[in-house]
Amino acid sequence: MWILHVLDEEGPKNGVEIMDAVQVHTERSDRVNRDPHGAPRNTRPLPGSIYPMLKKMVSEKLLTKREDGRYELTKTGQDLNSKLLGRFKGIFNEEDHRVWNIKNVLTEIDSYLSYLDYIKTEKLVPHKEQIEIITKRIKKINKSLINK
Repeated sequence: MWILHVLDEEGPKNGVEIMDAVQVHTERSDRVNRDPHGAPRNTRPLPGSIYPMLKKMVSEKLLTKREDGRYELTKTGQDLNSKLLGRFKGIFNEEDHRVWNIKNVLTEIDSYLSYLDYIKTEKLVPHKEQIEIITKRIKKINKSLINK
C-alpha cells in the first residue's frame, strides 16, 4: 500500500527513492514510527522486501517499469490505490471546495464496507458499539428519504 501511495503522491521513482519516500511518509505518523514502548522504530523498507514487491506489482499490472528504471502507477494501480487508501480525489466540487460529491463519498463508504465484509467476526466484536452507532446513523438517513 505504501508503494502505491508514494507513487501516487510523488510520481515515478526508482526502488531506492521509493524506500526513502516510504520512510518519510511513515515517520510522519507517531503511531507508525514508535514501538509499543514509545521508542523510535526504523520504518525504512529493506531492498529484500521492496524489489520483489515491485516485480510482483509489475507482473500484476499495477505498476510499469520505465526505461529509466523508475516505476509508475498504471490506471489499475491508481484505481486500487483509491480504493485501498480511501483517497478523496474528486470528492470536492471543483467550483466550491466545501461541497462534497455525494456519489464519491458513498463509493468510499461502500469500499470500506466491502473490506469489513471480509474481516472475521471475532475481530469486529470489540467494535460492536461503534458499528451500532454507524448503523443507526445510516438508518436515520435512509428513513429521511422515505416518501421523498
